[in-house]
Amino acid sequence: MVWATKRIKYSSILLLVILAAGCLFGVAYIAATTLMPYHLDYIGMSSADIQNFSPKLHNLILVFLKLMGLSGLLIMANGIVITLIPFRRAERWAWISLFAVGLIDLISLLAVTFYVGAWIKWVMLALIALFLVAMLLPVRDFFPKK
Repeated sequence: MVWATKRIKYSSILLLVILAAGCLFGVAYIAATTLMPYHLDYIGMSSADIQNFSPKLHNLILVFLKLMGLSGLLIMANGIVITLIPFRRAERWAWISLFAVGLIDLISLLAVTFYVGAWIKWVMLALIALFLVAMLLPVRDFFPKK
């Protein structure tokens, strides 16, 4: 595979690691048969308590969880395609697209994890730090001085 520059190559590797982690979260949410432990901790109820309270509510929450997982998985898959094709060719729109979608996605997920108080917030902070490194590393390749 030909890369425009070494900075873009290293950036792409970091982006692919982040996107793969996002795919794993998506698959975990899609495969879930109950809420995540940090969701249950926040609610203060067990999955059985929710099921006993209202089976329909339990099912609705699981459907939303699976839809969030599918949405995340599709966004990450799109990011992988953009990273592997136009980003490695140093197409400016690819950098802008990955940066915008990545910031919106990661910051919104970070806000939710801080609100819920989940331990996963530290994983989100690490992913945001890696994302910023990955995006800022090749910025001169995408936006050269004239």
